[in-house]
Amino acid sequence: MKKLLNYIFGLSSGVLFLSSIFLSIILVASFFYLAINHETLIIKETSQDLTFLNLTLLGKFFIFSGIIPNFLFLIFFFRAVKDLIRMIMNFIGWIMGIIFSNKNFDMLEKVIETNKPVIKKTVGKLDIKKSEYEIFWIVPIVALAIGFLPMPFGYYIISRLIVSGCALYFAVKFYKQQDNFKPWIFGFLVVLYNPIIPMPLGSKELWMIVNIPTIYYFFINRRS
Repeated sequence: MKKLLNYIFGLSSGVLFLSSIFLSIILVASFFYLAINHETLIIKETSQDLTFLNLTLLGKFFIFSGIIPNFLFLIFFFRAVKDLIRMIMNFIGWIMGIIFSNKNFDMLEKVIETNKPVIKKTVGKLDIKKSEYEIFWIVPIVALAIGFLPMPFGYYIISRLIVSGCALYFAVKFYKQQDNFKPWIFGFLVVLYNPIIPMPLGSKELWMIVNIPTIYYFFINRRS
């Protein structure tokens, strides 16, 4: 039994999938062929009712043998899910590698150093209070405001992560307050700014137009 299971698990995904389909077709076709042309082999003579209790041993064999193709397909399904998860994790790792690469951080440091007066002026205009709650509206506003400057690609991925995370915080907060409107708006911002599946808005100019009402909406909900 152990050797049989090792052999089955050693088969490729393509062979498992095709085998499960082929066996299913053979078993179903054989069952209905015998049920139509040789009823006595499948159904007891005393009854024509096609129920499990009224099946012969051969009929019950066909029912239980359906476990085999289902088992093969189940192995194929779990392999496919595992491969999909591996692909997603590799993609996330690739994105994180771009964001946190030394080259990207060097570019970010250089741009921040070049635009330091502008960044200080932008931050200085905000009434920053030392509280955990206010971080969730101050940080996305600052991140989006800095995004108007010519920043490297990695910065915009980080800003997307910041804005979507803070929007998720407000979406949950207003949902708990049983607000019927604001959770949907912040939920839309979570989807719009998510860094995993970026929304294809195109040019930076279009994103700047979108960022302005986003900044405004975070600002007006800062004390909610």
